[in-house]
Amino acid sequence: MSKHVSPTTPWYRGLSARVRALLALGMVLGLGVVGTLAAWQDTSAVTSGTFVAGSVDLSLRQGSASSDGAVGTNTAYSFSDFNGTGIAPGGVGVFKPLLVRNNGTLNFGYQIAVTGTGTLVEDPAGLNIGIYVSPTCTATTTAGQIYSGKIGGAATAVRSLAAAGTEQLCVRGWLDAAAPSTLQNQTGVIVFNFSAVQN
Repeated sequence: MSKHVSPTTPWYRGLSARVRALLALGMVLGLGVVGTLAAWQDTSAVTSGTFVAGSVDLSLRQGSASSDGAVGTNTAYSFSDFNGTGIAPGGVGVFKPLLVRNNGTLNFGYQIAVTGTGTLVEDPAGLNIGIYVSPTCTATTTAGQIYSGKIGGAATAVRSLAAAGTEQLCVRGWLDAAAPSTLQNQTGVIVFNFSAVQN
């Protein structure tokens, strides 16, 4: 009588269904990890062009000058053309042109506040100042008035000036017709405070 030989039972037959599922999942995940490690890659750093900030730069030029002054921010300017000696009450006074230029790259609005020191500018019956936007400047210029009165009055209204633009001013100074005799031989210095703000 021949002996019956049973086939070899596979090793995994004795494992539960849950364990076999976990082993199968591990194989799948393992294949996924291998696939991820083998993926090719690329990177790129993107650099912008150069950024340049704009500028606000109000420059000035008096009639006797051949080039602009006050170039650069917060730079003082000597309006030396604007002076007078021997001025009398109700007289012609002094009148001088002053060119304002936007020397920056941004449009701005500017205004002027007039201050000063000395008896001739501080006395209520002392000097009067007139500022006019005008291509001509004479003793009788009144067109384009932006300031007229005593030193220390309210600042002018804002004037807009485009980048590279210019505006011609006429600045006049005269002694009040009612100036008292006590102002004889008195002196004063006037300061035109220009301020420009980007707009």
